[in-house]
Amino acid sequence: MKKISLSTAVLGICVFLASGSTPFVRAIEIGDVTGQVLSTDIRAYVNGAVIPSLNVNGYTAVAAEDLREYGFDVAWVPQERNIVIRYSGKKEVHPLPIQKTTRPSGTKLADVLNTDITAYYGDHQIPSINIGGRTVIKLNDLSAFGSILWSEKEREITFTPSADDAGWFTANPLVVRERGIVKVDDIMIGDPQITWNGEAVGQTIDDLPMLDVSWIAGMLSYKTKEMEDGSLLVENGANGFILREGDNHADLIWFGTTVGKVEVWKEPLKRDGKWLLREPELKDLFGYESVWSPETHMENITYRKLIVEDHGLKQLVDNYNYIVRVDEFLQGTSDLPFIDLEKETDGQMAHAPVVAGGMADAVEGGPKYRQDTSIKLELGTNRMQLRLTQGKRILLDTPYVVELPLRELAAILDQNTSFSSGDSTRLLNVTPEKSYQETSSSDMTFSGTVDRTNGTGLTFRMERQEGDGYVQEGDPVSAPFEGDRFTAKVMLPDQLGMYRLTAFSWVTNPKGSFQMPVAYWYIQKTDHAK
Repeated sequence: MKKISLSTAVLGICVFLASGSTPFVRAIEIGDVTGQVLSTDIRAYVNGAVIPSLNVNGYTAVAAEDLREYGFDVAWVPQERNIVIRYSGKKEVHPLPIQKTTRPSGTKLADVLNTDITAYYGDHQIPSINIGGRTVIKLNDLSAFGSILWSEKEREITFTPSADDAGWFTANPLVVRERGIVKVDDIMIGDPQITWNGEAVGQTIDDLPMLDVSWIAGMLSYKTKEMEDGSLLVENGANGFILREGDNHADLIWFGTTVGKVEVWKEPLKRDGKWLLREPELKDLFGYESVWSPETHMENITYRKLIVEDHGLKQLVDNYNYIVRVDEFLQGTSDLPFIDLEKETDGQMAHAPVVAGGMADAVEGGPKYRQDTSIKLELGTNRMQLRLTQGKRILLDTPYVVELPLRELAAILDQNTSFSSGDSTRLLNVTPEKSYQETSSSDMTFSGTVDRTNGTGLTFRMERQEGDGYVQEGDPVSAPFEGDRFTAKVMLPDQLGMYRLTAFSWVTNPKGSFQMPVAYWYIQKTDHAK
């Protein structure tokens, strides 16, 4: 395959020469600079669409995450430090914007860093590098999975993937999979000694069973380390916790960073150089399952090795309702992972509710369980925090932002969740389809179709923007259902400015009836003369 070369930059090993001495070569470590990113005049195409690209050490490269918009499923697996790329032809292509640069071709833009993240195309490992915290792959390294065409005349390189329909592909952003279990059976809860296979692994203190933290951590493939400040770090490279003697709080760890605190019922103790913690606290912190027999005084522990696939949380949306779903491929049925979605509002974090259930209509090879969560966004930038846990064991923790632009806002409020307040009208389509409208007219007509109705029609309410809020303007307008259709003619005020029009549906449940928004329009009233 022809190398696409724009510079003489090469990837090599730094060799320090000293006269009369043996050269010393330092092993490349994570984060070491291994090359340069240069500006390029080459246009890259993937799956028929232009894609943002870089010149990396003379080769054209793209960010793995960007391939999600070009028909690929790209999953980040934090527990395994893997990023997995698959193509099935089931996803539509939505090309990303290409940023123009005035810098001459070959200008250095950034450094290439060595990374411990392993990239895969399907089941095949491919080379990858780190640029600005993103995993980047060279298009030439994908030649075994499709065709690479280079046009010297057009200065274009094109990758067309071969179709591969194997495996499970999901439209939902998060997937949890079970990668096996660890069983620690026949722990004898005695008084004062707790033993396993004749080995002392804890003590019963004040009638409370307390296990040796380092022992159970080792059994579950965690490492422990006593820190300089006297605390105990327990971690497995991805998640973990920190204990402090006499402190009834534990710090939760995600990739070496403290991301929260949790309270423990009884603080840890140190006896004969060993850290002891009450077994139910360890169960919560490690996220394992346990069964104790009062007849035999034996306890059995089951630790499920869980991984999360992050297929890309939506960060640019067109609807107020922000929905996150988790598909769970699990064998166990007792304890399901829990998703916690939060949105920051005025310095406070608002929590989204969660619904979980079995997949009674799951297709073969599909998930056994699914969780839904939904939270209402504000127009503009929304700061989010998503955490997925098993007990207190962190499976995923990520802060991110979600953009909801006014001009991209869809009029229909997405109700496609498992949450239900009762019976309500569900809209199929509306006109105008987009929420933002500009007009100098004295009236506008709004119409649409529904696939189910509740009540005799919709109610439209107009509000005028004042500062950061809206105030009622005029009387409500009724739009009776005519079969599966509705139409409402709304008079617009003469005063220029921004107005919000909300369509309400009646909701009924055993507790009563109320009106719920089902669609929004933002109308910028303009001067007819202009």
